[in-house]
Amino acid sequence: MFRGLLLTLVVALAGPEGPVELNDKTFDMWRDRIRAKPAEQCYETVHWLPTFWDGVMTAQKEDKPILLWAMNGHPLACT
Repeated sequence: MFRGLLLTLVVALAGPEGPVELNDKTFDMWRDRIRAKPAEQCYETVHWLPTFWDGVMTAQKEDKPILLWAMNGHPLACT
């Protein structure tokens, strides 16, 4: 399964010249291309609270809104 996922990722990230093989020489290029950029990790700077109630109390103290993300099922629609 992992190998198929990796192959799909390599093909999806390939440029117009076609897929570049993943090997020892191209590993660094693929790693840098796949690794999340700092701007893509900004969610890590948010002070997440462990419970919704903690968020309600903090929001009331700071007079700020609350984001409640609720969903049913797998986040990638793989149910």
